[in-house]
Amino acid sequence: MTEQKFVTLFDRKTDYDFVGVGRTITKIGMALAAVTLLAIPVIGLNWGIDFAGGTELQVKFDKTVEAPAITASLQKAGFEKSQVQPYGASSANEWLVRVERIATVGATERDSVGKALGEAFGDRFVRLDVSDDKGDRVGVILKVPGSSDDVVAQQAALDADQKLLAELIENKAGIRLRRTRQVDGTESTTADAIVRDEPHQGTVTFLVQFQGVADKVGKGLEADFGRFEIRRVDFVDARVAESLRSQGVMALIFALAAIVIYLAVRFDAFFAPGALVATLHDPLIALGVFTFGRIEFDTASIAALLTIVGYSVNGVIVIYDRIRETMPAGPLSNEDLIPVVNKAVNDTFARSINTVLTTLFTTVAVAVFTDGSIRNFAVVLSAGFVIGTISALFIGPTVYLFFRKNFYTPEVVVDGAITREDTERGVV
Repeated sequence: MTEQKFVTLFDRKTDYDFVGVGRTITKIGMALAAVTLLAIPVIGLNWGIDFAGGTELQVKFDKTVEAPAITASLQKAGFEKSQVQPYGASSANEWLVRVERIATVGATERDSVGKALGEAFGDRFVRLDVSDDKGDRVGVILKVPGSSDDVVAQQAALDADQKLLAELIENKAGIRLRRTRQVDGTESTTADAIVRDEPHQGTVTFLVQFQGVADKVGKGLEADFGRFEIRRVDFVDARVAESLRSQGVMALIFALAAIVIYLAVRFDAFFAPGALVATLHDPLIALGVFTFGRIEFDTASIAALLTIVGYSVNGVIVIYDRIRETMPAGPLSNEDLIPVVNKAVNDTFARSINTVLTTLFTTVAVAVFTDGSIRNFAVVLSAGFVIGTISALFIGPTVYLFFRKNFYTPEVVVDGAITREDTERGVV
């Protein structure tokens, strides 16, 4: 029978000094993790639409349109942060478009409106009634003109105020009011964009409705690509986004807590800290990639971090199991343990490298040939897998040796008794 031959990329019998290099790499890794912890509150994460709030539209075009062209059209319409991804079969020409705003009117636009109204109405202008809950609506509070005794004259003056408001907001403040579309496709006037309440205690409130995000996106896309259909519009407001952020953080905390409990049961007091440090180190460095690379952090990013945590734990456990299998019977000094750890890491080196290369073939390909949140997901996964392999090969064993050197007390060996080293090797 012909002997089967296998192709090997790495020598399975290496003899590198992982422990010696590991001390330096561990210091560098801890420094990078500390820098990330300091940078997150200062620089801040680049929150995606899921965590910052925004509007999502499902649109269908009459012709083939590419994602970069849609993104460019959105930027031209004033939406700097957006996500565009295909929806369904490519032949359907349907896309999911996400923009970072749920209202076209921000603080700058509100200030512009307030300034224009103050100049036009003088002391009759009381204030703007604004809040994030109102979205694209703003309340304009004015003092009632004329005398309440002449109701007809007062109503005529209020009608004039309403017309003047529309002209000031669109022409002077430069903000487009909402318009409805008639059955024949033509737009209505601004008459329906401003609704007036009844006068109360000398003031009257005009509810002004600005052009919505969906309308603004639609007009921009229609100008660039012709007729299309908006099939669905959803939005995530600031409170929902904050809740999603909290839930994402809790998911990470619970996952890490479960892993810590598992490590405490799986290994003894000298192995567990190394696995814990590596497990915390890897997602922190990945967060540094998000922070300094200004990569959008969305719900897919939570999945990426949890995947990195699982990958890191798996790599460390494989090496720790090999250390326990390699450890000889009987008591060992700290100096005698160093070559044992080095041999164990060398025995698993080829396996670790082949494993990370196999995963990188997939994640790098996704990062190169995709775009948007999927590309961000793949980029962070690629970085996390490399970091996880480094921490498993260097940081985990180094921290294990550190704790054993500083906190280990040799035991008096009694004939027939099970030593601590036996326990580390799994002897029961």
